[in-house]
Amino acid sequence: MKTILVIEDTPSMLENITEILQLAPYQVVQAANGKEGIERARQARPDLILCDIRMPELDGFGVLHILRKDPTLAGIPFIFLTAKAEPADFRVGMNLGADDYLTKPFDDLTLLGAVELRLKKGADTPNSLAENPSIGHLTRAILDEMGARQSLCDHYPTTRYNRKHRLFTEGNSPTALYFISQGTGKLVQTDSRGNEYITGLVGPGDFVGYRAPLDDATYRETVELLEEALVCTIPQAEFMTLFYNHQAVAGQFIRMLAGDVADLQDRLLKLAYQSVRKRVAEALLLVQRKFYPTVPPAHNMSLAMTLSRENWSHLVGASTETVIRILGDLRSEGLIEINTSQITLLDIDKLTRLKR
Repeated sequence: MKTILVIEDTPSMLENITEILQLAPYQVVQAANGKEGIERARQARPDLILCDIRMPELDGFGVLHILRKDPTLAGIPFIFLTAKAEPADFRVGMNLGADDYLTKPFDDLTLLGAVELRLKKGADTPNSLAENPSIGHLTRAILDEMGARQSLCDHYPTTRYNRKHRLFTEGNSPTALYFISQGTGKLVQTDSRGNEYITGLVGPGDFVGYRAPLDDATYRETVELLEEALVCTIPQAEFMTLFYNHQAVAGQFIRMLAGDVADLQDRLLKLAYQSVRKRVAEALLLVQRKFYPTVPPAHNMSLAMTLSRENWSHLVGASTETVIRILGDLRSEGLIEINTSQITLLDIDKLTRLKR
């Protein structure tokens, strides 16, 4: 028998809903306010929660916010009960991860129909949060609680790949979320003529491969490793289940996507209007910020970085010959030193001023 938690501060409404659900029949757990509802949810682990919005002390939005942050409760279907369907309330609830709304007064059939629909959808969800113990650790790792991110490899398949290995390729369908534990890589897009452009860099602590599954599309870029790397593979089903059932996790990846878009727009603007010389300086500092973050960007000390001339070209968005020539100019000016594929930044402060 399915268990339903009803959180409602109006006694007559609480008793009426309980009576209807028990006749269905469902097992019903009652709570007279939001705080009590949180306690009952943790004790009973219900299959569905019906919750009033307007309640003293802790309202329905607060209840949903707290539950969605708990990995063991985040996947429980949640239906709001409201006396009036205000557009603003509806938007807030959906953003928090509510599954449905019931506007009071509602009849017996409306209530039972909504309950049956949500219970069926919950049963059809693969790898539910409650059934998969590893997903709790994944939640903490994504949110990086107590430094949990670097221990992901203790809970998911982990492989050591050689340099130039491709984690996934542009145009292929997504199958997993990848976590870089050690090593570095590049995100590359290729045009119809085969010209490559590096759209991003990844290093230890980064997740890659989350854009395509969230967009329900094929990969729009290729991820190739720049050096030997240790990579953790997270099944896509677990990632998507967590994304759709945990508001804090969804918010984290939305912020990451927003950051990706902002970075690409900034680089596109510079590609259109900055000189190649400034873009080369920006590329040098981009690699420094990404792979050597412990060195302050305006600190006057030498810093050695290894990247092929071809990769510098793809990062700048100019021909290899042009980039080599400008790197030579910067060397003549005493800003960098070049030794085969290794470039040493001799004066980060001057390079920072140069790119402005």
